[in-house]
Amino acid sequence: MHSILLTLARKELTEGFRSYKFLIWAIICGFFGILSPLSAYYMPEVLAIIGASQNIMFTLAEVTYRDAVAQYVKNFTQIGSIIMIFLAMGSVAGEKSDGSLQFLLVRPVKLRAILLSKIFALVFMIILGLSIATILTGIYSLYLFSGFPLVPFIRANMLLMLYLLVLGVVTISLSAMVQKPIVAGLGSLGLWLVFSALGALGGIGSYSFTKLGSEMIHLIEGFSISWKPIVSSMIIMMGSVGCSLFVFKRWEPSN
Repeated sequence: MHSILLTLARKELTEGFRSYKFLIWAIICGFFGILSPLSAYYMPEVLAIIGASQNIMFTLAEVTYRDAVAQYVKNFTQIGSIIMIFLAMGSVAGEKSDGSLQFLLVRPVKLRAILLSKIFALVFMIILGLSIATILTGIYSLYLFSGFPLVPFIRANMLLMLYLLVLGVVTISLSAMVQKPIVAGLGSLGLWLVFSALGALGGIGSYSFTKLGSEMIHLIEGFSISWKPIVSSMIIMMGSVGCSLFVFKRWEPSN
């Protein structure tokens, strides 16, 4: 089992590099890493130029590292979430369509090993991208803003990693349950929107994994964080994988 899992993991990593999926994610994360502090720092000047051209005067508070952090979190929990869904939606459904999954199943390969290898590649991709984004944001923020809390920022990215991992695992799980990648993508997007709307509410909304973005900011500011979205994230991922295996085992390739 372990040797098969390692072989499948190497296969997923190789495909991730050859398909440029890892490269695309790394470039996007690098872009967010640079854009977040720069956009926060220069936004007052941009608004001043726009306002001068329209004879409008904008009065803004002093820009601090908090603006850069807020922009960083916003970029990843909004645009980054959509990109993550797009990159993961064909993980299993795409292999069903092109026939490569049927080729694997005629060998002594367990469905659990297939899903775990794809989740392993997903974890690698997220860590790769967030490492680049963290380094770039840290460098620019230390240069542009005084008092930037680098160590808490690095620690807080673990919550962002969990946020993206939940989205990726849910999308991979849906991809294992359907026939077409676009169905998995739309389904994951719909669930993300539901959890986002739920997170905007009080009470049960505090358990939504989308609250991890807010908890990330709390951690950077030195406040205690709530474990509710963290625990619910684990439950969502385990439930998604369990459901996908249940459905996946009943899938039969079409000729």
